[in-house]
Amino acid sequence: MKFKRCISAICSSALVLGLSFLLFPQPNVFTDTSVSPTEAVTPTATPSVNELTGISATATPDTTPTPPVTPAVTFLPLLTGDLKAPISGVSDLVTAYITAYYDNNYEAASLLVTDASHLDASVMESDCKNVEKLENLELYSKPGIDGVFSIVYATYSLYYSDIQVSVPQFSEYYVKRMPDGTFLIQTIPFSDETTEVFTQARQSGGALELAVSTLIRRYHNACLAVNEPLLKQCVTNSDYLDLNFIDSRYSMTEYFTDYDFLIYNGINEFDYVAFVTHKEKIVFSETGAPCMESYYIKVDKSTGVPSIYLGITSLDTDAYCAALIQSDKIQELAKQTNADMENALMSDDDLKEFYQLLVSNSSEE
Repeated sequence: MKFKRCISAICSSALVLGLSFLLFPQPNVFTDTSVSPTEAVTPTATPSVNELTGISATATPDTTPTPPVTPAVTFLPLLTGDLKAPISGVSDLVTAYITAYYDNNYEAASLLVTDASHLDASVMESDCKNVEKLENLELYSKPGIDGVFSIVYATYSLYYSDIQVSVPQFSEYYVKRMPDGTFLIQTIPFSDETTEVFTQARQSGGALELAVSTLIRRYHNACLAVNEPLLKQCVTNSDYLDLNFIDSRYSMTEYFTDYDFLIYNGINEFDYVAFVTHKEKIVFSETGAPCMESYYIKVDKSTGVPSIYLGITSLDTDAYCAALIQSDKIQELAKQTNADMENALMSDDDLKEFYQLLVSNSSEE
């Protein structure tokens, strides 16, 4: 059997889906012949899912029906701790550097790094093109290794003159403590072994959740703007993007708020499954509509950068994800989201009227 599937899925019951993909269904089967499908693998049995635990750091839920692959580089203990706020000197340094960078102030930025020869002015200029402002900067840190005093993860939003929505960002900085007690951002290249450890560290200790949450927020904003270049940055295979569907799906949405994430190990084609709850502000109401979605996340092994997996899945993968969705924790999350949706409909007549209209239009199709 050969088939294609879209992998930006909703996992909940009808009420949660009412303001999500149930009423704006994405096609399950693609007709685009430019992407060759692979043979589906028939599973021997539905994989069991036992005691799933959402991860935001190093917890590894026992959900994979195949033996786990041992990473080539083992996480070092000091890289797997929870994220913390950077100390004041480190925080001030990274804040000053990010500000200088997006102001395209090469002179100021060069004073904040260990070796300015590794700071490319042309790349900086390109990255800053059309950037009007930077907002919502948040910093998180964990201890480093090999002369790195601290790894700092930054999340922030960039506003561009040619993009009508903000573009959430996730960046990583390596801070070195100098002999005089001051701090600089280390720009000297690391050894391959150290680089690989840092890449793995992005998938532990809360950094993974930061990266994935930034990705999902960026994807949602790209959907609101129906911005094709930005959408392509978020997914593994842009051939599966349906701009007409995206335009229709989000035509009545103003913005998203109140994100929450549960992240589990993936299988076969992708590395993680991210369950996302959030509120969707519809133009006709004042109350955000509670929604629940799931996204399959593929991580670039060389950079640690995540993308939303769009592509083909085997039957083994479908069976694994079905078992994951039916787990107690995810079903409880869906139940709670449904309850929240019921409360929202009861408290906002405009939202209720809009929802009923969507249900009516869906039943007529």
